[in-house]
Amino acid sequence: MAGTVFTPSLEGMKSVKSENGVILTKPFLEVCKLILPVLDKFGSAMSLVKSDIGGNITV
Repeated sequence: MAGTVFTPSLEGMKSVKSENGVILTKPFLEVCKLILPVLDKFGSAMSLVKSDIGGNITV
């Protein structure tokens, strides 16, 4: 199956939890960055949302 715009985010989610089930901060924020291109697919209506989310992600 060919990849979609969601593929990088979904693949990244696999590395977000530790063996103990704890959410790892840096991998989680990296996945959050991967969601930004998904918002581009919704067009200019989501540009403010994308800007807000992107502005809150610092690694």
